[in-house]
Amino acid sequence: MAKNNETKARKIWKKIINIVFTIIIIIIAIITIDYIRVAKFEYTPLFAIKTETLKDGGTTEYYGLGYKVIDYNQIQGRRDIEIGLWNMKRNSAPIDISDIDLAIEFTKDEEKTYNKYYKKFLRIKSTLKEINEKTNTITLGYSDEDGKYSLDIICKLVPEQTNISSFEKDKEITIIGTVKNYKGSTKKENKRLYIKNCIAQQ
Repeated sequence: MAKNNETKARKIWKKIINIVFTIIIIIIAIITIDYIRVAKFEYTPLFAIKTETLKDGGTTEYYGLGYKVIDYNQIQGRRDIEIGLWNMKRNSAPIDISDIDLAIEFTKDEEKTYNKYYKKFLRIKSTLKEINEKTNTITLGYSDEDGKYSLDIICKLVPEQTNISSFEKDKEITIIGTVKNYKGSTKKENKRLYIKNCIAQQ
């Protein structure tokens, strides 16, 4: 009788452990799926609950199992999405940096600098080099004579930016946007920093 009770108790504990283990696996899967959706593909989360939508253009906050997602959609500001812990705070203030400071940092240590600014919201003043109305893209940046520090900043403007044809080349321009990618220099091209969701003002 005692052995039967012991066997039953073991079976119950085994079932409990299996249930707990299954729940943990499901939670890990949920967090992983939403993390990949947000961090890699910049989609809104599947398993987080929308809790607040601001009147700044539609910035939305989501809460999931231990994580938080902020989908920025400001009319004249930040327009990217980020994921973090529940204590992550909204931060729509851009980091101010000059083109020459960026150029120097990337020349000193490309990997470290890219990791520092990847997905960061920046405000950059620089000189307008090129305008591409077909792709709604502008190129600005810093150039030096020997090209050692030269950096091209390629900005994909938001669709609402309709005054691109009024911009003047070789004049100062200010952009805000989120760092998307970086490519090192080649024999034909300068170092290139790619900014998405740009708003430009000249």
